[in-house]
Amino acid sequence: METLTEDQRYAAICARDARFDGVFFTCVRSTGIFCLPSCPSRTPRRDRVEFAPSAASAVERGYRACKRCGPLAPPGASPSEAAGSLSARALELIVGGALDPGPDGAVHVADLAARLHVTERTLHRALVESTGSGAVAHARLARARRAHDLLTRTSWPLAQIAAAAGFGSERQLHETVTRIYGRPPSTIRDSAPAAPRTSRSASAEVAVVEAALAVRRPFHGEGLARWFAARAIPGVEQVEGLRWRRAVPLPHGPAVLEVDLGVPRGPLPLRARLSDPRDMAAAVSLARRMLDLEADPVGIDAGLRSALPVLVPLLESRPGVRLPGTPSLAEALLWAVVGQQITTDRARALLTEATDLLGTALPEAMRDEHVHRLAAAPALAAARAEEWFHGPGARRRALTDLLAAPPDPHLPLPELREQLLARRGIGPWTADYALLRGARAIDAAPARDVALLAAARDLGLAEDFPELQTALAVASPWRSYAVMHLFHHRDTLPAHRRTLRKDRS
Repeated sequence: METLTEDQRYAAICARDARFDGVFFTCVRSTGIFCLPSCPSRTPRRDRVEFAPSAASAVERGYRACKRCGPLAPPGASPSEAAGSLSARALELIVGGALDPGPDGAVHVADLAARLHVTERTLHRALVESTGSGAVAHARLARARRAHDLLTRTSWPLAQIAAAAGFGSERQLHETVTRIYGRPPSTIRDSAPAAPRTSRSASAEVAVVEAALAVRRPFHGEGLARWFAARAIPGVEQVEGLRWRRAVPLPHGPAVLEVDLGVPRGPLPLRARLSDPRDMAAAVSLARRMLDLEADPVGIDAGLRSALPVLVPLLESRPGVRLPGTPSLAEALLWAVVGQQITTDRARALLTEATDLLGTALPEAMRDEHVHRLAAAPALAAARAEEWFHGPGARRRALTDLLAAPPDPHLPLPELREQLLARRGIGPWTADYALLRGARAIDAAPARDVALLAAARDLGLAEDFPELQTALAVASPWRSYAVMHLFHHRDTLPAHRRTLRKDRS
């Protein structure tokens, strides 16, 4: 998205335009609060507002969160910041709890920088340039958001909420929440709308938590639901209508995530069944990544509309298409290698067989009829591939070698792709498909994909693979979203038009 002028920002808040939620924040000098552009409160006078690039920046300027709008905007980088950039990767880790206090009660930014393969100074500069605030400010805000969700949605004691939200003590919880929301935790809890509150189950094996996943609209949840449903391994993942559920591994044990992808406005509701409340941050971060909630659909769709006019009908029928993620890069690599030159149905059948053999049952209090096990761990599945993978031996060996020592997922995307391509049996299609799904690579275009070419031919975009790559190149840096539009379009074609005729290949 292009940089907005002050007048354009003010026009957006006058229109209460939700498309700009998270793009910037409105700080009202006369009241000391900050709001989303779509806030329903009375629009302040132009001379009484300033604009902040992130909620953390607004808090650092001394503003507190508006009671009416949250604000629950996406906690990621500015939409103008490319996914996969240093600031975007850092914020994803921060939202996932990477800067929560350690056993010594301290926050170690240097450790976060090391995970990202940069110096602490480089990390700070990237975050300030993108969001106006450093890592510690973003971590403080992330903990406050988790605490707010728990205060309004559970009946847990404050000490338990402090631990689950990532605070080192109940005192830190009180100070941070009061500063950001202008009210102490007890007042937030008492003033929350009356609703059923969740708690740990009677078996004490499962903690049920709910959270609001902020999302930039428009959001094409139907596309995500169809994609996940077509690849769902029985017992691991279920899609019912637009309600998506998935068993995932988290740092302190297994969990089940459930999100209604069909909510037409506002945040998406997350319901998570956790082995340990401390995994709340990881659950929220993983759900955000798998659903691509940091995307800027307004900027992406505008870019594609300009670069590839042939996609305009698709953009109008499916605004806000997202990249369907995986719980880890390793799982995306597993799917990519297994799926080489075979159908999605065949790949799912093979990975279902692997899970039947090597999957792990969920705790009894966490499972139900439809979701009751974890998928086979990628490294284990690869190590024992000879027991379930019925494909070429060279591909099986490539799978085993790759997942025995997978590349560091926190590397910059160009370096990560380079490392993948250096591995035996990994070509451009496999690398780009895995990065699109497992690392939110927004500018990937898997080469020589027959499904993409079938869609491109139907649209008149390209007639052969080289022409398709050339056509998609002009969509940079949003090629992955153009690819998803083509995948979705291909799925709508009659069966005889989904495959390539030999005389045209």
